[in-house]
Amino acid sequence: MRFSDFGALARRIGRPRALVFAGVFAAAFLGLGALFAPDAEAQIFRPGELSRAASRRAWLGIELSSGPAGGVIAKHVVTASPAGKAGVQDGDQIVAVDNIVLEETKQLVARVALVGPNNPLVLKIRRGGVERSVTAVLVPHPGPDQILRLDKVGTFAPSWKPLAPVIGTLPDNIGKLRGKVVLLDFWATWCGPCRMIAPQLTKWQAAFGAQGLVVVGVTSDPVIPASRAARELGMRYTVASDTSDDLSVAYSVRALPTMYIIDKKGVIREVVVGFDPSRQAEIEKLLAALLAEPAPPAQP
Repeated sequence: MRFSDFGALARRIGRPRALVFAGVFAAAFLGLGALFAPDAEAQIFRPGELSRAASRRAWLGIELSSGPAGGVIAKHVVTASPAGKAGVQDGDQIVAVDNIVLEETKQLVARVALVGPNNPLVLKIRRGGVERSVTAVLVPHPGPDQILRLDKVGTFAPSWKPLAPVIGTLPDNIGKLRGKVVLLDFWATWCGPCRMIAPQLTKWQAAFGAQGLVVVGVTSDPVIPASRAARELGMRYTVASDTSDDLSVAYSVRALPTMYIIDKKGVIREVVVGFDPSRQAEIEKLLAALLAEPAPPAQP
C-alpha cells in the first residue's frame, strides 16, 4: 500500500496526528501548492509571477512548523537535501528568505515554488541567538521514496523501546544487534504487498541467518491479529507489535511495506519502499555484501 491512499490508511490507524502530519509533510517536504492570504501573497509575488509559480515544483527539504511567537522553525531538515547541504539544522529559526522577512510557513513554501528547481535560495537563519545567511540550491522534487533515502541512508538507525513480541524475541534496543545485519520490515496485516513479501523475508532469514542476518517485522497491529497473520503467512523471523507507532514515526515510515537494511555498525545502508519483485536480486546482493563486511570492534 502507498501513501497516495493516505486517507484510507489514516482511517485504519485512527489517529488524528496521522492526518495532521500528512498535511505538514505535503506542504513542507513536497512543495505542493499552498493557500495563502493576500497579504502574504503580496510579500512573495511580483506582478505576473503568480501564474508561473503553479507550473514549477522545486524542493528544499525542510519540514516546517510555526514558532511559539510566530515566524518559521525548521522542525526537521532532510539530511542530504538542499537545506541540509547548506547547513540548516533541526530547530533553526528561518528569519528570512531572499531578504523577505518570514512570518508564516506558507511564505517560504510559496517562495520555493516561485524560485523553481536549479536556482539558489538565500535563507537567513537564527541559531543560539546568532544569525547568518546560507544559500541552498533548489532541486527538482525527488519524490517521497527518494526523500526518505536522502534523509536516512548513511545515518545511524534509530533505537527502539521494548516492543510486544509476536514471534521470537527482539532485543530491547537496536544496539544489542551490532555486529549483525538487520532487515527491518514495517508491515501490517491488512497490507496486500506486505503479505506478498513475507515469504521472501522468510527465505532470506533461512538463507542468511547463520551468517548473521536478523530479519525483524514490526507492525502497529495488536499482538493477537499480528500472530494470526504471521502464522497464516508462514513468517519464520522475529515479529513485534508496536501499537503506539512510535517506531514508525522514528523511521519516518509513510508507506507500507518499508524495509530498512542496517549494517553491522548500525548504519542504514538502504531503504526500500513498497514491493517490487524485480528488486529482490539487488537486495539479496546487498545483504550478502553487508554480511561479508567485518564486524565492528566490541564496545567496552
